[in-house]
Amino acid sequence: MNQELLDKVLKSPRLPSLPTIALEVIDLVQQRDVNIKQIANTIQHDPALTSKILRTVNSSFYGQAHSVGTISHALVVLGLNSVKTLALGFSLVGNLSNAGGDGFDHMAFWKRSLYSAAAARALAKQVGIVQQEESFLGGLLQDLGMLALNQALGEPYQNVLAQVGVEHRQLILMEQDQFGADHAEIGGALAEQWHLPPMLTHSIRYHEDPIEAPEDMLAMIYCVALGGRAADVFISESPGEALDNYYRLAETWFHMPQEQSQPLLTAIHKNTVEMKHLFDLPTGDLGNADGILARANDALLNLSMQQQQQTAELQAQNQVLVEQATKDPLTGAANRRRFNDFIAEQFRAATDGAGPLSILFMDVDHFKKFNDTYGHQTGDRVLVEVAGVLTDKVGDTGLVARYGGEEFAVILPRMDRVSAARKAEELRGAIERNAVTSDEGKALTVTVSIGVATHDGTFFTSAEQFIRAADQGVYAAKGAGRNCVRVFAPRPKKVA
Repeated sequence: MNQELLDKVLKSPRLPSLPTIALEVIDLVQQRDVNIKQIANTIQHDPALTSKILRTVNSSFYGQAHSVGTISHALVVLGLNSVKTLALGFSLVGNLSNAGGDGFDHMAFWKRSLYSAAAARALAKQVGIVQQEESFLGGLLQDLGMLALNQALGEPYQNVLAQVGVEHRQLILMEQDQFGADHAEIGGALAEQWHLPPMLTHSIRYHEDPIEAPEDMLAMIYCVALGGRAADVFISESPGEALDNYYRLAETWFHMPQEQSQPLLTAIHKNTVEMKHLFDLPTGDLGNADGILARANDALLNLSMQQQQQTAELQAQNQVLVEQATKDPLTGAANRRRFNDFIAEQFRAATDGAGPLSILFMDVDHFKKFNDTYGHQTGDRVLVEVAGVLTDKVGDTGLVARYGGEEFAVILPRMDRVSAARKAEELRGAIERNAVTSDEGKALTVTVSIGVATHDGTFFTSAEQFIRAADQGVYAAKGAGRNCVRVFAPRPKKVA
């Protein structure tokens, strides 16, 4: 963290000071042995705070069957923890609601804060953790650092806010880039300076990156963090991405499937509307939940379709790249690189006992004559036709490769010497019968000389030696007059 910036923020005279009632409540909530009477007496000294708490307790947010008329009664009904957290929340927020200063978008800030708070509490209730009120207050105060940064820095910070708009994750990155610290770090430090309870301090500090939070508070901080992501669904300019992020993190952090996380969004909106009136915060119109979520779902569907299209395009591009890397551009046969990889792989398999491996090497006879007499276009056509015949006849039983120039190779896994010799003769005859037409329309007969070698797993010690054996067969075929097949037959080892 940028310590200079932190000191500047924490020492800024423009930071809001905590009201007396807030200081008293903070002191009380830190005491483990605080009793109901102490809390009730402290709260009742502030009529406005008392009124807010009683209105909240009697609201549909808590759904009490009977009206609650006193703080003491509220403490009995809701419990000590809930009431003291509400008291702390009201006393803090009341003093912070106008702390942004000129040029600060209070409405956007408190809208996201209230959505985050309602979402954090709903999530805490859904996953069954006891710190539901703390989750609410953690969500409400998670962006406290934004208020502090704006008060301390003024226009430079407002320029950052103007650039990112309501996209919260982008804000964190921009703050780090511009100032060397972000509002989560600053807010956590400020909460610590105010002596807020550790659960609140940590939920503010780690709401953007909960993985780093203390283990014993992680579940609650996950609720606060996911509450912020739920808020983005309602306020983001990219609601589809926000909805996808919310579903994904609910699954990741709580193993909560979409069937459970989706219905929570409607309840979150309803509770946010309720809490807006209770906290009297400037949020503007919160809109209609059904309309907002319908737009978010439509955007998510479009996003999903775009991602599928991009995935398909990427797969197609990758396939093209693979083909470019492994195929000969003229003939479409495998290239030398693919040949080398495949022969090495199959040679190892044959050596390890997977069965015999045969290879056919061949040269197009008198290829130079095609180029010199009929032109290079005809020469290219000869190579394409030979590759086509080989590919058609070999099919899935092996690999056809252009080894270089007018040289071709056919690798035949699990084929013995006799079968390979027959296949070579079949290929030789098919090529001879397949006439190639010159540019002048003349039918040209093409022949090949083929050498055959077979590895039974014992004779050859390397793929290179095996290839040279097949190449010797080609030279033998040429020496025999071309347009024929010759098989390399290893001499049996002499017995000592």
